[in-house]
Amino acid sequence: MRNSLSKDAKEVAAADTRRRSSDALDWRRLESLADPSPNSGLHSFAAQLLFSGGAVRAAEGLARSAEFQRTPGELLPRLRRVMRPRFAILCYHRVGRGGVPIYSGLPASVFEAQMRYLRKHYRILSLGDVLQEMAEPRSTEPAVAITFDDGYADLYTQAFPILQRYSVPSTIYLTVGAIDSGEVAWYDRVFVAFQVAPAKDFVLPLNPPRRIYLETPEGRLRAAVEFITLMRKLPAAEQRAHCARLESAVPLPSESLSNRMLTWDQVRQMQAAGVSLGTHTITHPVVSNLDDADLEWELGESKRILENRIQHHVEDFAFPFGKSEECGQKAISALSRLGYRSAVTTEAGLNVPTTNPFALLRVSFCEERSLKMFALRLSQLFLFPEYSTSMPESSTASRESGMADSRNDGDSSVAASNA
Repeated sequence: MRNSLSKDAKEVAAADTRRRSSDALDWRRLESLADPSPNSGLHSFAAQLLFSGGAVRAAEGLARSAEFQRTPGELLPRLRRVMRPRFAILCYHRVGRGGVPIYSGLPASVFEAQMRYLRKHYRILSLGDVLQEMAEPRSTEPAVAITFDDGYADLYTQAFPILQRYSVPSTIYLTVGAIDSGEVAWYDRVFVAFQVAPAKDFVLPLNPPRRIYLETPEGRLRAAVEFITLMRKLPAAEQRAHCARLESAVPLPSESLSNRMLTWDQVRQMQAAGVSLGTHTITHPVVSNLDDADLEWELGESKRILENRIQHHVEDFAFPFGKSEECGQKAISALSRLGYRSAVTTEAGLNVPTTNPFALLRVSFCEERSLKMFALRLSQLFLFPEYSTSMPESSTASRESGMADSRNDGDSSVAASNA
């Protein structure tokens, strides 16, 4: 990647970068980047009205035994009695505010309210129980499972005590290389790099080229999403090379990147308390972009390392980023051959007995700050399952997925350039 600075400006920028990267980021200034988009306030108000009027509670009750299904030839779906079990797998990343990951910041109080609500209104199953009930159906009542991706440190300090308090089973998918090294994965480093980069703009090697503007923290966040979106489309070797060039141009503040991932001692303590563990590869690549050797290493070696560290068999996997085009049949075949029993994606929807256990669906609206909106979206998922694939992600989930945030429409930080 090249920037648009002159030679003299580059020297000034390099000196400024060395000064800035020696200090930790001002995380209080950046915390708001993880907050939901302004539009969510209107949605929360609507949810409040529905909740106050009893509509959400009515939907919860109705969804226990019925759902709207579309019949071929009919314009509107009909309410029908549920004849099969249904499982929602919730996808979280971190619980807590400030620091890496920049894109996520679910307050512990909100997470606790969600767990309290789920414990009261839904069956909460472990991932293993979900797989068991998919194979041997027992109940048609809605059930949920809790999962976390990556393995950020505040899962131990913030989420773990809450999970224990409400006896909530969970699965954590670990980016094994990040846990082993103590260093955050490449995309988290990209988010930090774009926050500390002293230049006002960069030119990305797109076709046509695009100029990334870095005027504000929000613009820098959008620029990082743009860069990560590009990286996800490239072969793994090219992605690594571009990220290395970025870090060569923008030294990262080590203090802001330290102590952000779980330690193996913390992992083992949570496992001993009943938390299930799965792998999320070693380096968090797009697995569909890997050649055969790299695919075998990312899937097989991450399993071997994790099993060695925790002295327990590992059977479950989470696809990095997790969209269908980023998974692929080749990876599914490799997972089965390597001894995995399941894999989760980030494609939205409910899981039923016919769902492929190596392409499990998950929903990513968990960063909703409004408990009423969280409750509304969950009841909507069970009551209108055929429409669940079109349900929007939370703004945080869309950032992690490298997708454009809806609040940026009409205010893009990326402009076409002839540079």
